[in-house]
Amino acid sequence: MLTSSAEKFESVQPVLQTTLPPMPTLKQLRVKPEVATLYEYDSSPLGDRQPLLMVHGLHGETHRNFRWSKVVKHIKEDQQLDKQFKIYFARYSTSDKLNKTVPELRNVISKLYSLSNNRPITMMALSMGGNVAYEAFLDKDTEDKIKLFMAFGVPFHGSPLFSTDWLQYGVYKNLCFPWTRIDHSLAYRVYFKRNEVLMTDLRWDNADTSVPEVGTFKSRLPFGPSGKLTVAEAENRALLALNARPVNKKKIVAYGGYLLNPYLMPKAERFIERGVMAPYTFFTLKVPSHFALEHPVLRMLNREITTVVCNPSATEKAKTKFVYGLNDGITPLQSALCLPNSVIGSVPLSKESDVAEIKAHTDVRTARVFRNIDHLTFIDGYKPLRGTKHLKDQLNPTEGTRSIFEWISLDLKRSLDDQNKLADETKPTATKTETD
Repeated sequence: MLTSSAEKFESVQPVLQTTLPPMPTLKQLRVKPEVATLYEYDSSPLGDRQPLLMVHGLHGETHRNFRWSKVVKHIKEDQQLDKQFKIYFARYSTSDKLNKTVPELRNVISKLYSLSNNRPITMMALSMGGNVAYEAFLDKDTEDKIKLFMAFGVPFHGSPLFSTDWLQYGVYKNLCFPWTRIDHSLAYRVYFKRNEVLMTDLRWDNADTSVPEVGTFKSRLPFGPSGKLTVAEAENRALLALNARPVNKKKIVAYGGYLLNPYLMPKAERFIERGVMAPYTFFTLKVPSHFALEHPVLRMLNREITTVVCNPSATEKAKTKFVYGLNDGITPLQSALCLPNSVIGSVPLSKESDVAEIKAHTDVRTARVFRNIDHLTFIDGYKPLRGTKHLKDQLNPTEGTRSIFEWISLDLKRSLDDQNKLADETKPTATKTETD
């Protein structure tokens, strides 16, 4: 009896379908994973498709589809992408330190590479998932298995948000009212107590030498901001050294974004925004953020990162005291673009007018910057106040406007086009033979 070629192919692929565990149930998602695990979105055969691995960010391990549902939906609805890619997920514990999760992710990548018949992997990662993926990517054997690495809002250089004494000092210097000082100070302490890995592994690497030397500071208020801010204790030397290591950045597509806030405005407009609009801001930003609603929290954190107190040389170079004014609520733009240490230390990226100038200094395959989006827009398409779903890439303005998911699709398709061109270039040239 004759069998079709598709049936023959499926008959030699049983290992791929039986060696991966089923997607976790909602009950299982509430249990911390002991080790990083590889899952497939569905059990359809790989066929001649390529593996697409998605690596979640903070607490993504507790969510259905690890928070990638909207990205997956868009890819599955695109016939070309659905035909070319099979989707996989890496689930790991985001409460574990990176020295544990990085080797685990390397193992996940090796497993997927083997199950996919040694086909290079396209990988996309959000936030701290990108830090885990990047550190794994620095291993040459792992890097050889990766075709493309798409990084969304990844704090490659860390974030001032995770430098607790530096952040507490900003609360100490910037907030006038006693109750707001106590409120902010306590909120950050509780949050970071629950997410210690952020402080140990993802605090700012100080490539721009912006951390001020302050020493001990303490509010007179009970439970007010206090700490000991020194450069030696605040800067992340391990991350700085990591970012100095050679890596094939031509495989990296780095997406960064920033929220609009009053500190990006001229001084007069900033005064009006913060004064006249204060009651509106209270009810639309501060109240919702106290209920832990994610997008209001990101807007609030955006302002906190913007107003951290930097040393005078850093503010002079940036020509503004708001050195990190361009951030998405978690990641400063200079960090998300995976800029070299030397660029972060010498080229300012603090004002909107600085964005166009930074493109010449990027060294990744593709760098994209989106105006007025927050840290989760990359995976949920959220449109902030005064925002739009039709986004322009500020570094490549002639490429038009698209939704964030359409931008992701564009870069996936370009990687396929480049692969096809390379295949055509490496094909042996047919020789014409003469016959009598």
